[in-house]
Amino acid sequence: MPATTRFDAMQLPDGNQARMDFLESSFYKGHDSGRCLPSPVEVRASSGRNRPTPQPPPVKFEHLDLIVKYGPHVTVAEAQCLWMIKRVLREQVPVPEVYGWRVDGQDVFIYMEFLRGTTLKDRWDFLSVGDRTTLCNHLHQIMESLRHVEQDPKDPFIGSISRHHLLDIVFEGQPQGGPFATIKEFNDWFSGLPWLRFPNLESFQDSWRASLPDTGTIKFTHGDLHQANILISSTGTPRVLAVVDWAHGGWYPDYWEYCKAAYTSAYDGEWRNKWVPLFLNPMSEVHEIFAEYINAMGAI
Repeated sequence: MPATTRFDAMQLPDGNQARMDFLESSFYKGHDSGRCLPSPVEVRASSGRNRPTPQPPPVKFEHLDLIVKYGPHVTVAEAQCLWMIKRVLREQVPVPEVYGWRVDGQDVFIYMEFLRGTTLKDRWDFLSVGDRTTLCNHLHQIMESLRHVEQDPKDPFIGSISRHHLLDIVFEGQPQGGPFATIKEFNDWFSGLPWLRFPNLESFQDSWRASLPDTGTIKFTHGDLHQANILISSTGTPRVLAVVDWAHGGWYPDYWEYCKAAYTSAYDGEWRNKWVPLFLNPMSEVHEIFAEYINAMGAI
Protein backbone atom coordinates (compact mmCIF):
# COMPACT_ATOMS: atom_id res chain seq x y z
CA MET A 1 0.00 0.00 0.00
CA PRO A 2 1.43 3.45 -0.88
CA ALA A 3 2.62 5.57 2.02
CA THR A 4 0.52 8.59 2.98
CA THR A 5 2.09 11.90 1.92
CA ARG A 6 1.13 15.27 3.38
CA PHE A 7 0.96 18.27 1.06
CA ASP A 8 0.50 21.94 1.89
CA ALA A 9 -0.52 24.50 -0.74
CA MET A 10 1.97 26.91 0.84
CA GLN A 11 4.76 24.75 -0.64
CA LEU A 12 3.77 25.59 -4.21
CA PRO A 13 5.80 27.89 -6.43
CA ASP A 14 4.23 31.35 -6.52
CA GLY A 15 1.38 31.27 -9.03
CA ASN A 16 1.30 35.08 -9.19
CA GLN A 17 4.62 35.18 -11.00
CA ALA A 18 4.41 35.81 -14.75
CA ARG A 19 7.73 34.03 -15.31
CA MET A 20 8.93 30.88 -13.55
CA ASP A 21 11.98 28.75 -14.31
CA PHE A 22 12.66 25.52 -12.43
CA LEU A 23 16.43 25.65 -12.53
CA GLU A 24 16.67 22.32 -10.69
CA SER A 25 14.86 20.55 -13.57
CA SER A 26 16.64 18.36 -16.12
CA PHE A 27 16.17 21.07 -18.78
CA TYR A 28 18.79 23.18 -17.03
CA LYS A 29 20.84 20.63 -15.09
CA GLY A 30 23.80 19.26 -17.02
CA HIS A 31 23.58 21.97 -19.68
CA ASP A 32 25.45 25.23 -20.11
CA SER A 33 24.31 28.17 -18.02
CA GLY A 34 23.06 30.06 -21.05
CA ARG A 35 20.31 27.55 -21.91
CA CYS A 36 16.85 29.10 -21.84
CA LEU A 37 13.28 28.23 -22.69
CA PRO A 38 11.81 29.52 -25.97
CA SER A 39 10.01 32.82 -25.52
CA PRO A 40 6.24 33.12 -26.03
CA VAL A 41 7.00 34.89 -29.32
CA GLU A 42 9.10 31.93 -30.48
CA VAL A 43 6.45 29.43 -29.40
CA ARG A 44 3.72 31.25 -31.30
CA ALA A 45 5.93 31.50 -34.38
CA SER A 46 6.75 27.78 -34.21
CA SER A 47 3.05 26.91 -33.97
CA GLY A 48 2.55 27.94 -37.60
CA ARG A 49 -0.68 29.71 -36.71
CA ASN A 50 -1.08 33.31 -37.74
CA ARG A 51 -4.22 34.05 -35.77
CA PRO A 52 -4.98 33.38 -32.10
CA THR A 53 -7.16 30.36 -31.35
CA PRO A 54 -8.88 29.40 -28.10
CA GLN A 55 -7.11 26.03 -27.87
CA PRO A 56 -3.94 25.96 -29.96
CA PRO A 57 -2.21 22.57 -30.14
CA PRO A 58 0.96 22.12 -28.07
CA VAL A 59 4.20 23.05 -29.80
CA LYS A 60 7.06 20.55 -29.85
CA PHE A 61 10.76 21.41 -29.76
CA GLU A 62 12.06 17.89 -30.19
CA HIS A 63 15.74 18.88 -30.25
CA LEU A 64 15.22 20.25 -26.73
CA ASP A 65 13.03 17.33 -25.57
CA LEU A 66 10.46 20.03 -24.89
CA ILE A 67 6.75 20.53 -25.50
CA VAL A 68 4.88 23.74 -24.75
CA LYS A 69 1.19 23.82 -23.89
CA TYR A 70 -0.24 27.31 -24.23
CA GLY A 71 -3.36 29.36 -24.79
CA PRO A 72 -5.94 31.53 -23.05
CA HIS A 73 -7.51 28.53 -21.28
CA VAL A 74 -4.22 27.15 -19.95
CA THR A 75 -3.58 27.95 -16.29
CA VAL A 76 -0.57 28.27 -14.03
CA ALA A 77 -2.39 25.87 -11.68
CA GLU A 78 -1.79 23.04 -14.16
CA ALA A 79 1.96 23.70 -14.03
CA GLN A 80 1.75 23.75 -10.24
CA CYS A 81 0.02 20.35 -10.33
CA LEU A 82 2.85 18.87 -12.39
CA TRP A 83 5.46 20.40 -10.09
CA MET A 84 3.72 19.09 -6.97
CA ILE A 85 3.23 15.55 -8.27
CA LYS A 86 6.84 15.24 -9.45
CA ARG A 87 8.15 16.63 -6.19
CA VAL A 88 5.92 14.70 -3.79
CA LEU A 89 5.23 11.42 -5.63
CA ARG A 90 8.16 11.22 -8.07
CA GLU A 91 7.74 8.10 -10.24
CA GLN A 92 4.75 6.74 -8.30
CA VAL A 93 2.56 8.98 -10.44
CA PRO A 94 4.38 9.49 -13.77
CA VAL A 95 3.83 12.93 -15.28
CA PRO A 96 5.88 15.11 -17.64
CA GLU A 97 8.55 17.07 -15.81
CA VAL A 98 7.68 20.77 -15.79
CA TYR A 99 10.48 23.21 -16.63
CA GLY A 100 8.72 26.53 -16.11
CA TRP A 101 5.89 28.79 -17.21
CA ARG A 102 5.28 32.19 -18.76
CA VAL A 103 2.24 34.47 -18.73
CA ASP A 104 2.06 36.66 -21.82
CA GLY A 105 -1.07 38.69 -22.38
CA GLN A 106 -4.06 36.37 -22.17
CA ASP A 107 -1.96 33.25 -22.74
CA VAL A 108 -0.23 30.96 -20.26
CA PHE A 109 2.70 28.87 -21.53
CA ILE A 110 3.68 25.66 -19.71
CA TYR A 111 7.09 24.26 -20.66
CA MET A 112 7.43 20.56 -20.00
CA GLU A 113 9.20 17.34 -20.90
CA PHE A 114 8.41 15.90 -24.31
CA LEU A 115 7.68 12.20 -23.85
CA ARG A 116 7.84 10.02 -26.94
CA GLY A 117 4.87 7.73 -26.78
CA THR A 118 1.28 7.35 -27.89
CA THR A 119 -2.04 7.74 -26.17
CA LEU A 120 -3.83 4.73 -24.75
CA LYS A 121 -6.75 5.71 -26.97
CA ASP A 122 -4.68 5.31 -30.14
CA ARG A 123 -3.21 1.94 -29.17
CA TRP A 124 -6.07 0.38 -27.18
CA ASP A 125 -7.75 -1.50 -30.04
CA PHE A 126 -4.47 -3.23 -30.89
CA LEU A 127 -3.72 -4.49 -27.36
CA SER A 128 -4.32 -8.00 -26.08
CA VAL A 129 -6.52 -8.61 -23.04
CA GLY A 130 -3.36 -9.37 -21.04
CA ASP A 131 -1.71 -6.07 -22.01
CA ARG A 132 -4.90 -4.14 -21.24
CA THR A 133 -5.07 -5.77 -17.82
CA THR A 134 -1.42 -4.99 -17.10
CA LEU A 135 -1.91 -1.32 -18.02
CA CYS A 136 -5.04 -1.00 -15.89
CA ASN A 137 -3.27 -2.63 -12.95
CA HIS A 138 -0.50 -0.05 -13.32
CA LEU A 139 -3.12 2.71 -13.44
CA HIS A 140 -4.56 1.28 -10.22
CA GLN A 141 -1.17 1.66 -8.53
CA ILE A 142 -0.88 5.20 -9.87
CA MET A 143 -4.31 6.23 -8.63
CA GLU A 144 -3.74 4.60 -5.24
CA SER A 145 -0.55 6.65 -4.85
CA LEU A 146 -2.37 9.83 -5.86
CA ARG A 147 -5.16 9.18 -3.37
CA HIS A 148 -2.65 8.82 -0.55
CA VAL A 149 -1.71 12.49 -0.84
CA GLU A 150 -3.41 14.26 2.06
CA GLN A 151 -4.11 17.81 3.10
CA ASP A 152 -3.53 19.19 6.56
CA PRO A 153 -6.45 17.56 8.45
CA LYS A 154 -6.88 20.79 10.44
CA ASP A 155 -7.32 22.89 7.31
CA PRO A 156 -9.11 20.93 4.55
CA PHE A 157 -10.55 22.51 1.43
CA ILE A 158 -12.09 21.70 -1.95
CA GLY A 159 -10.61 23.83 -4.70
CA SER A 160 -7.76 24.16 -7.16
CA ILE A 161 -4.32 23.04 -6.05
CA SER A 162 -3.45 26.63 -5.09
CA ARG A 163 -6.60 26.98 -2.97
CA HIS A 164 -8.49 29.01 -5.54
CA HIS A 165 -11.74 28.40 -7.42
CA LEU A 166 -12.37 25.05 -9.11
CA LEU A 167 -11.15 24.63 -12.69
CA ASP A 168 -13.11 21.64 -14.00
CA ILE A 169 -14.51 22.22 -17.48
CA VAL A 170 -18.00 21.17 -16.36
CA PHE A 171 -18.14 24.50 -14.48
CA GLU A 172 -17.36 26.54 -17.59
CA GLY A 173 -19.92 29.31 -17.94
CA GLN A 174 -20.98 28.96 -14.30
CA PRO A 175 -20.21 31.36 -11.44
CA GLN A 176 -16.79 30.58 -10.00
CA GLY A 177 -16.93 28.30 -6.98
CA GLY A 178 -14.50 27.46 -4.23
CA PRO A 179 -12.56 26.97 -2.26
CA PHE A 180 -15.02 25.15 0.02
CA ALA A 181 -14.29 24.03 3.56
CA THR A 182 -16.39 20.83 3.47
CA ILE A 183 -17.87 18.32 1.05
CA LYS A 184 -21.34 19.46 2.08
CA GLU A 185 -20.57 23.06 1.12
CA PHE A 186 -19.30 21.89 -2.26
CA ASN A 187 -22.32 19.64 -2.84
CA ASP A 188 -24.71 22.46 -1.92
CA TRP A 189 -23.02 24.72 -4.47
CA PHE A 190 -22.71 22.07 -7.19
CA SER A 191 -26.31 20.90 -6.82
CA GLY A 192 -27.58 24.46 -7.13
CA LEU A 193 -25.86 25.27 -10.44
CA PRO A 194 -28.50 23.86 -12.82
CA TRP A 195 -31.26 25.91 -11.21
CA LEU A 196 -29.63 29.34 -11.10
CA ARG A 197 -31.51 30.50 -14.18
CA PHE A 198 -34.90 29.61 -12.70
CA PRO A 199 -37.06 32.21 -10.90
CA ASN A 200 -38.15 31.62 -7.29
CA LEU A 201 -35.09 29.50 -6.66
CA GLU A 202 -35.62 29.55 -2.89
CA SER A 203 -38.84 27.52 -3.27
CA PHE A 204 -37.32 24.92 -5.60
CA GLN A 205 -37.19 21.34 -4.29
CA ASP A 206 -34.19 19.37 -5.58
CA SER A 207 -35.05 15.65 -5.51
CA TRP A 208 -31.44 14.62 -6.33
CA ARG A 209 -29.55 16.48 -3.62
CA ALA A 210 -30.07 13.86 -0.89
CA SER A 211 -28.23 11.30 -3.02
CA LEU A 212 -25.00 13.29 -3.16
CA PRO A 213 -22.82 12.01 -0.27
CA ASP A 214 -21.79 14.71 2.19
CA THR A 215 -19.55 12.26 4.01
CA GLY A 216 -16.33 10.88 2.60
CA THR A 217 -12.87 12.30 2.11
CA ILE A 218 -11.28 15.03 0.02
CA LYS A 219 -8.81 13.64 -2.52
CA PHE A 220 -6.37 15.10 -4.99
CA THR A 221 -8.04 14.45 -8.33
CA HIS A 222 -6.99 14.45 -11.98
CA GLY A 223 -10.57 15.08 -13.08
CA ASP A 224 -10.30 14.00 -16.72
CA LEU A 225 -8.99 10.46 -16.66
CA HIS A 226 -9.81 9.05 -20.09
CA GLN A 227 -7.74 7.15 -22.63
CA ALA A 228 -6.53 10.24 -24.49
CA ASN A 229 -4.87 11.53 -21.31
CA ILE A 230 -2.90 8.36 -20.62
CA LEU A 231 0.40 8.20 -22.47
CA ILE A 232 1.91 4.76 -23.07
CA SER A 233 4.90 3.33 -24.92
CA SER A 234 4.32 3.23 -28.67
CA THR A 235 6.16 -0.02 -29.37
CA GLY A 236 6.97 -3.22 -27.55
CA THR A 237 5.38 -4.24 -24.28
CA PRO A 238 2.98 -1.42 -23.37
CA ARG A 239 3.66 0.54 -20.20
CA VAL A 240 2.27 3.76 -18.80
CA LEU A 241 4.67 6.64 -19.48
CA ALA A 242 2.60 9.43 -17.98
CA VAL A 243 -0.81 10.73 -17.03
CA VAL A 244 -1.13 14.05 -18.85
CA ASP A 245 -3.45 17.08 -19.05
CA TRP A 246 -3.93 18.16 -15.43
CA ALA A 247 -5.99 21.19 -16.43
CA HIS A 248 -8.90 20.06 -14.22
CA GLY A 249 -6.73 18.88 -11.32
CA GLY A 250 -7.51 19.87 -7.76
CA TRP A 251 -8.98 18.77 -4.45
CA TYR A 252 -12.45 17.20 -4.78
CA PRO A 253 -14.78 14.82 -2.92
CA ASP A 254 -13.62 11.23 -3.33
CA TYR A 255 -16.48 10.45 -5.73
CA TRP A 256 -15.40 13.02 -8.33
CA GLU A 257 -12.60 11.04 -10.05
CA TYR A 258 -14.79 8.04 -10.87
CA CYS A 259 -17.76 10.18 -11.86
CA LYS A 260 -15.71 12.22 -14.33
CA ALA A 261 -14.02 9.11 -15.78
CA ALA A 262 -17.38 7.42 -16.24
CA TYR A 263 -19.02 10.53 -17.67
CA THR A 264 -16.37 10.86 -20.39
CA SER A 265 -16.93 7.31 -21.62
CA ALA A 266 -19.80 5.48 -23.33
CA TYR A 267 -22.60 4.45 -20.97
CA ASP A 268 -22.65 0.81 -22.09
CA GLY A 269 -19.06 0.71 -23.28
CA GLU A 270 -16.49 -1.88 -22.26
CA TRP A 271 -14.01 0.79 -21.10
CA ARG A 272 -16.41 2.14 -18.48
CA ASN A 273 -17.90 -1.14 -17.35
CA LYS A 274 -14.96 -3.54 -17.51
CA TRP A 275 -11.70 -1.59 -17.42
CA VAL A 276 -12.26 1.60 -15.39
CA PRO A 277 -13.32 -0.45 -12.31
CA LEU A 278 -9.86 -2.06 -12.38
CA PHE A 279 -8.21 1.25 -11.43
CA LEU A 280 -10.98 3.35 -9.86
CA ASN A 281 -13.45 2.39 -7.17
CA PRO A 282 -16.85 2.24 -8.96
CA MET A 283 -19.42 4.62 -7.50
CA SER A 284 -22.20 3.98 -9.98
CA GLU A 285 -25.10 5.24 -7.85
CA VAL A 286 -23.39 8.56 -7.19
CA HIS A 287 -22.47 8.82 -10.86
CA GLU A 288 -26.12 8.56 -11.89
CA ILE A 289 -26.93 11.62 -9.76
CA PHE A 290 -23.76 13.40 -10.90
CA ALA A 291 -24.77 12.83 -14.53
CA GLU A 292 -28.25 14.25 -13.90
CA TYR A 293 -26.72 17.49 -12.61
CA ILE A 294 -24.20 17.72 -15.45
CA ASN A 295 -26.90 17.18 -18.06
CA ALA A 296 -29.17 19.75 -16.38
CA MET A 297 -26.28 22.23 -16.46
CA GLY A 298 -25.80 21.62 -20.17
CA ALA A 299 -22.13 20.74 -19.62
CA ILE A 300 -20.23 18.52 -22.03
